[in-house]
Amino acid sequence: MRRLLCVITVCIMILSFCAGCLDNDRFGLGDNEEASVASSIVLSEADARQIADKSPIRLYFANEDNSKLKLEIRYIPVSETTKSVNHLAEIIVNELIKGPKVAGLKPTIPEGTKLRSAIKIEGDVAIVDFTKEFRDNHPGGKAEERMTIYSVVNSLTELKEINKVKFLIEGKSSPDFKGNFRFNTEFPRSTQLISNKAEPVGTVNSKDAADKKDDSASGDKDTADVSNETENESVETGAQTSDDEEVFVDDSLDGEAQETYQETNDDEKWQETYDEASDEEARQTFSDEFEETYIEYLE
Repeated sequence: MRRLLCVITVCIMILSFCAGCLDNDRFGLGDNEEASVASSIVLSEADARQIADKSPIRLYFANEDNSKLKLEIRYIPVSETTKSVNHLAEIIVNELIKGPKVAGLKPTIPEGTKLRSAIKIEGDVAIVDFTKEFRDNHPGGKAEERMTIYSVVNSLTELKEINKVKFLIEGKSSPDFKGNFRFNTEFPRSTQLISNKAEPVGTVNSKDAADKKDDSASGDKDTADVSNETENESVETGAQTSDDEEVFVDDSLDGEAQETYQETNDDEKWQETYDEASDEEARQTFSDEFEETYIEYLE
């Protein structure tokens, strides 16, 4: 009986060895070939530990000359992403407040700024309430203000639930930020401000594998990124004549004149007329006519 069991065992071992050889031939492995990993991305042990059980978040900071926003990717525990979108939005804003960790990027949130209250989500709009330092400690300047506003907007709109951002300071809505941008409005995403150069990827040397938003949401945001600034930057063309929500400020006009100016340049009518222009040349002509009308009004 024992001899029979030994014979059966030996036969099974021989059959297993033969089956293994057939598998090697099936998958294209010869006698001197070895199986290799399919991925070409190699992470160090330290990097692997860093991103284990973590999820990426996408943050936007200013480049060195405040002309573009550049992406920095950071990683947070996966457990944080399973909580509410409000909670995740607060994590993103607090990471922006900490400033960039990648060389060549500049902070966009003024020093001392904090979230005054929890971020609220109403529909697809995130309402962010900052402390007074957000404005008081800001250096001002058109480019700097733009980077500050849209670093928050573009970072938060990476979340699929958020398409626009509204700002409050000390719980109140303000008509303007530092004199260059209307502030009591909802800001849509601006893809034109995002640098198309190679993206920094934070503290690990791997590409971002985070899920992107669906195409329809991206399309809605891209349509909000049409820039209508005139070649002569010294002449402001009024509030909301571009996706930057620029503020028209002219101290030479009294309250009544300012109100009349705003009524004669209704934002929605202007935008509708602008959108009807089918090509770039027609749009440029329309922009030039608008600027000439505006200058004549001031004279």
